[in-house]
Amino acid sequence: MDESDATRQLIKLGLREYAVNLYRDRKITLREASELADLSLREMLDLPIEHGIKGNVTLKQQQKSLEYVEKLLES
Repeated sequence: MDESDATRQLIKLGLREYAVNLYRDRKITLREASELADLSLREMLDLPIEHGIKGNVTLKQQQKSLEYVEKLLES
């Protein structure tokens, strides 16, 4: 690996760490973190878990989401 490839990899790793830290501190959403880290939302879902970070979605938010989906399905 040449120096420019190594530099790009280091920047990519740094961005991912930064995004995970912002998500952990509840400063950005998971979607925003995925965009910052240049990862798909699915890929980003695994990153906080790998760092021992629990999601920041509350039970109330989950319930509201389920109610919304149920309403959509009824329509």
